[in-house]
Amino acid sequence: MLIQLSKLFSVADYEENITGHIDIEEIQMGQESYQIRGKEDFPVKIKNHGKREVSIELSTSVTIGIPCSRCLEEVLVPMDINVFQIVNGDDIEQSCENELPFIEESNLDVDELISEEIIPLLPTKVLCSDECKGLCPVCGTNLNKESCDCDTTVPDPRMAAIQDIFKNFKEV
Repeated sequence: MLIQLSKLFSVADYEENITGHIDIEEIQMGQESYQIRGKEDFPVKIKNHGKREVSIELSTSVTIGIPCSRCLEEVLVPMDINVFQIVNGDDIEQSCENELPFIEESNLDVDELISEEIIPLLPTKVLCSDECKGLCPVCGTNLNKESCDCDTTVPDPRMAAIQDIFKNFKEV
């Protein structure tokens, strides 16, 4: 969703209330992408404070689908987004895209602003439950849903030299 800011910068003490919505379906973070599973409309309050300063205020909640760190099943993670941003009109004209990525020319990109707020809130590790058993390291079976007969014993690395001796002298 794009909101035109040029009128807001030019009229002193002008205030505008808009109903905002999120148009994007996923959040990109590096090579990972997380689906937005729940979103709702929200109020956006934009106000000119004089001196070419505009404040942007919004509050919403979204639900992001993030894979479990052990079994890779999708976990729905609710997030509350609260934004209060002050933008200077002179900074928009002089800034590069990295400083204000949510401003394109004199338009506010609400989706980019919300993405910038969600990314730091993403948890580093998500579990579907504290008792999650994860995936079998041999065959990849989800151990929460079914069991497998794979040998998952980890040999003691200190015994590797002795095991090599046994392998060399084993009768065929």
